[in-house]
Amino acid sequence: MPEQSTAFRRFQGVSFGKNVQILGLANVAIGQGSAIGDDTWINVCDRDDRLRLVIGQRVLVGRQSMISAGGELEIGDFCLFAPRVFVSDADHVVDNISRPYSEQGFTRGKVVVEENCWLGINTVITGSITVGRGCVVAANAVVTRDVPPFSVVAGVPAVILKMFNPATNAWEHVRTPEDSERIAAARTVHGLPSREEYRFILHRTSKVGHLSPLLVGSGQCL
Repeated sequence: MPEQSTAFRRFQGVSFGKNVQILGLANVAIGQGSAIGDDTWINVCDRDDRLRLVIGQRVLVGRQSMISAGGELEIGDFCLFAPRVFVSDADHVVDNISRPYSEQGFTRGKVVVEENCWLGINTVITGSITVGRGCVVAANAVVTRDVPPFSVVAGVPAVILKMFNPATNAWEHVRTPEDSERIAAARTVHGLPSREEYRFILHRTSKVGHLSPLLVGSGQCL
């Protein structure tokens, strides 16, 4: 991909697949060891002098994904995106039905996907929300509100199916409000690692310093 190499040289230690497009290059940061899959679109709506879209270290963005920032968007270290994941804090303004929606501007929110989240194929993360660290989002889920750390969610709109209980050191099903309250109480007593603590744990236990370029495509074979 010789036409991409000059622009992408600013992202040292990052692997790119074919046909990756970044709009708002100056507003984007991607951490070392990350890999961006074939045909991914990364977009910043407001191309000013601010850093608006940050992808952490050792993040895998699957093929044909779209990440779009209107206000601020952050993806934490070690996140794992399947193909065709959509993450955006922006939406079109549709206040005036007599004017083309494409000409009415866009909303500016803030999306944070914290460290070590696994987003399944066709996942949608949209709005102004936080997906807590260590979360798992099932395939085809649409997430429109905050998700507590270390939760498993699924559905349209997404609901919590499991939460990690530090008292039992296990993922437990959430079938009733009482289940959620019980696990939340255990979390209050036993605690969960903060983002900083969890990031330190992940970097300490990780054995892979750089995701393989084979993961992003580029017509390569193993």
